Amino acid sequence: MFIQMQAIGSVERDPELRIAKDGTPVTEFSLAVTTKRCVEDIIIWLFCYAWGSQAETIQRSVTKGSMLFVQGHFTPHQYVTEDGKQEVSLEVNVETFSFADGSKSQEHDKQSGTELGTMSFLGQAPSPCC
Repeated sequence: MFIQMQAIGSVERDPELRIAKDGTPVTEFSLAVTTKRCVEDIIIWLFCYAWGSQAETIQRSVTKGSMLFVQGHFTPHQYVTEDGKQEVSLEVNVETFSFADGSKSQEHDKQSGTELGTMSFLGQAPSPCC
């Protein structure tokens, strides 16, 4: 099952372009989204993947520190850290993106109400606080 999501965050490393076995370009990058959980600021790490011509555009245009709006579906992956804590990572298959810091104008979709440093899940109620 896939859940549609939108997020705005900071690119934490330059995107890396590679070619999949079938010859399709794919770009990988991580996005740090700062949000509030009760009164505490937390960072949610998104591991993003873009495909085809969009992958090539991201690789050419996006650098570490860029603020991006991404929309797509995500898949959660649970894992256990070295110290035994259970964590979840989120992989996002990017369907649309745009620059959120005004530095570029290659918008692929409207941001419709999202704010800097936010994340929303379409069709999902927000989780309760504390």
